[in-house]
Amino acid sequence: MKKILLFLLMGVLSSFALHAQTGNVSGKVRNSVDRNYLSQVKVEVLGTNLSTYTDAEGNFLISEVPQGKHLLEFILQDFKSVSMAIKVVEGSTVDLKVVELVPSALSQSFKDFDFSSLTDEELDDEGSKENISGLLASSKDVFVSNAGYVFSQLRFKTRGYSSDNTSIRMNGMLMNDMENGRGYWYKWGGLNDATRNQEIQYGLGANGFGFGGFGGTTNINTMAIDQRVGTKLVYSYSNKSYSNRVMATHSTGLMENGWAFTVSGSRRWGDEGYVDATFYDAYSYFLSAYKQLNDNHSLNLTVFAAPSERGKGGASTQEVYDLVGDNYYNPYWGYQNGEKRNSRVSKSHQPVFMLNHDWKINEKTNLKTGVSYTFGRNGSTRLSWFNAPDPRPDYYSKLPSNSSNPEEIARLWKTDPKVRHIDWNKMYQINSNDPNAQYFVEENRYDAEQLMANTIFTKEINSNWNLTAGLEYTHYIGSRFNVMDDLLGAEYFLDYDKYAPTSIRDNDLNNPDNKVKEGDTFGFDYDVHLRKGGFFAQTDFVYNQWEGYIGAEVSQTKMWRDGKMEKAVFAGNSYGESTKKDFTNFGVKGGVTYKLNGRNYITANAAYQTRAPFLRNSFESARTRNVWVNGLKNEKDMSFDAGYQLRSPFVKASVRGFYTRYQDQTEVRNYFVDGYDNMPFIPGSFGNSAFVNAVMTGIDKEHMGVEIGVEAKLTPTITAIFAGSKGQYIWDSRPTLKWVSENTGGEHGTQTVYAKNFYVAGTPQTAATLGLKYSSPKYWWAGVNANYYDDTYLDFYPGRRTTFALIGQEPGSEAWNRTINQRKLPDAFTLDLNFGKSWKIKDYYISLNANVNNVLDDTDIITGGYEQSRYDITDPGKFGDKLYYYYGRTYFVNLSVRF
Repeated sequence: MKKILLFLLMGVLSSFALHAQTGNVSGKVRNSVDRNYLSQVKVEVLGTNLSTYTDAEGNFLISEVPQGKHLLEFILQDFKSVSMAIKVVEGSTVDLKVVELVPSALSQSFKDFDFSSLTDEELDDEGSKENISGLLASSKDVFVSNAGYVFSQLRFKTRGYSSDNTSIRMNGMLMNDMENGRGYWYKWGGLNDATRNQEIQYGLGANGFGFGGFGGTTNINTMAIDQRVGTKLVYSYSNKSYSNRVMATHSTGLMENGWAFTVSGSRRWGDEGYVDATFYDAYSYFLSAYKQLNDNHSLNLTVFAAPSERGKGGASTQEVYDLVGDNYYNPYWGYQNGEKRNSRVSKSHQPVFMLNHDWKINEKTNLKTGVSYTFGRNGSTRLSWFNAPDPRPDYYSKLPSNSSNPEEIARLWKTDPKVRHIDWNKMYQINSNDPNAQYFVEENRYDAEQLMANTIFTKEINSNWNLTAGLEYTHYIGSRFNVMDDLLGAEYFLDYDKYAPTSIRDNDLNNPDNKVKEGDTFGFDYDVHLRKGGFFAQTDFVYNQWEGYIGAEVSQTKMWRDGKMEKAVFAGNSYGESTKKDFTNFGVKGGVTYKLNGRNYITANAAYQTRAPFLRNSFESARTRNVWVNGLKNEKDMSFDAGYQLRSPFVKASVRGFYTRYQDQTEVRNYFVDGYDNMPFIPGSFGNSAFVNAVMTGIDKEHMGVEIGVEAKLTPTITAIFAGSKGQYIWDSRPTLKWVSENTGGEHGTQTVYAKNFYVAGTPQTAATLGLKYSSPKYWWAGVNANYYDDTYLDFYPGRRTTFALIGQEPGSEAWNRTINQRKLPDAFTLDLNFGKSWKIKDYYISLNANVNNVLDDTDIITGGYEQSRYDITDPGKFGDKLYYYYGRTYFVNLSVRF
């Protein structure tokens, strides 16, 4: 760290003052389509610290520009940036008259793209939701702006980071999940226009909202005064997760009485998505009210939510996909009285209330304070059973590979819907013979309540230096409980733990032999609590040839569990509050940019931080008892990157190398063990079946790679783009593994997981896109992207990477290698198209655009998946991996009218 600070100090000392001979630059900026003048356009003299914004009439003036040649850049969201060469003469003013900005067709297509139109499995799995980040929005970074949306189609994660490394904020308030740190954009799905104003800092760097993450920071500005004035109506049609979408947004702008309002609402719906039985029904609502109290104080209230209900799709094995002849087979549904019924239905409604106060202390000092409150429900149903055969159609014992008559089973899979789908009618029939349900549908609830407050102080020290500092506090309660959704015709369900010994099987001694009715809580019920307070400070400087920043943060986190049920098997250690744990953490970061001239830049950034373990990974078995993970400690992370950027009127390019290391991570994974005869587990036994947790500690990971982005104007109307990323994201340690039974209390000694040099799963580590964009002077556009993906690896089951799993196998043999080797997925090539047209009819602005993904309709592209916990020591490949496939040809058509 001393070296980093010394490097920054050298940068400051080597900077030089502004030239004494100066001139001015002035002009007006307008929209090339409707000829309306544009406000809030950033006008920057590249290579200097000089910049300004256009006023309400589009005017700008930059004073004291050093004499000589410069490159002037005009930047406004949803418009193509313009670079213009100028020559300043001492004592004179360069009048540029009128500069026109062209609406960005590509940017507009991203803005109209709805995050919820991604594939169903991307929405279902928490681990894959995270790839939907602020990178989909417009960004000044050449690599990100061209790769963000294109690569996300195949679950690409920039630099291999999970989204807990990216800070997502709204009006400066942190929106990341407090239990796992991830950012879930679905919480404001369908509010595209109301949340379009985004400030993005990619990767390490300075930002005005907090310390930030290694992946960067996105701040969404919902202030009513900053919304585009007018009304916008949108209709969209798609064949992805939903069929139809309507959106409406209206903004008043600042009125004479000092008020400004924005309201927005939407609905997205479809009887069935690309995958069978994946219905979709989602609404959203938004209100932002701004009041200018006086010249120095203003308030803004924001209220929004995106209530939704949808049917899920699930992964299955290649054997099943081949049996039905469809790589999009969904094992979660079946026919009930001739109608499709999905056993996995997700329901969510989590309103957010946010109040922000802005105090302009003086021209150079500002204090922004905010408070937010979030509450609501989030849950997902699932089929369950007690003392009854497994009803899942793709359960291994029901497949030809595990049958004495595989030909007959294969025939039934192809011809009998009752075999290849859930047989709802049969479960109702079985339940009719016993008042105590043998089959039922439960809903796992993940409700949350959160109160957050922060304040951010900014001070312009002088023309070169700025100071930003802030305080933040979070009070979080996560409620985890199970609700009886449907008894499937039975009268009640006795709340017993089916995996616990018979003599101590009551799930709650406070309510023994509980006869659960629909709507009742049963099985598990507990809260997790988190209190976190933090302080950060940052100073940044800008000189003619150097600019940079130094930042630091410190935080304190307190966590605990509060059980609402006293489990019979864990009497005395499941009900009430656990002990509390406190974690103190800090972080430091810094970076510099050296400007060779107004077009060429060299940058370098470095950071080190510690983080409290995520609450989701802190208890050995949070659903059943108050037992912390043994030896729980802070995670220690470091990262740096360096690169070169070119910004010229005809070519924009960047190349950047990066390295990140995570140390002492903790993961708690859940598995079901069913006592299969040839499946080795660990010394001892959990019985014939058990739900177990794999607690892994001492996880280290290493991410390194390079990113390249190029955008070149071949002609005034044709632009070529290239974006590529080559990385190596690996496990860099041999974690310690402890097996814990969730239901019996059984646990066994620790084992070593031989995972060093295994690849981080769930993202292509090689990705590239080559595209052409045509923008006609007659306001239509078209683009094509050819995309390549490689080095994607399947998530591995840690139990197969221990010495016990290899007992009896010859080192280096085929069986040995099939047991321990990590599966690499095939490379993939896709072709995407986008096109559109805009019109102005009187005071109405009409835009029609469309995206077509996977034009070649390749239905054999695997996007990810995971190994099953069940495996056969004599035949490691006996039980196939669960796989997800990329959708075939899909489209998204969007029509908008603005007035």
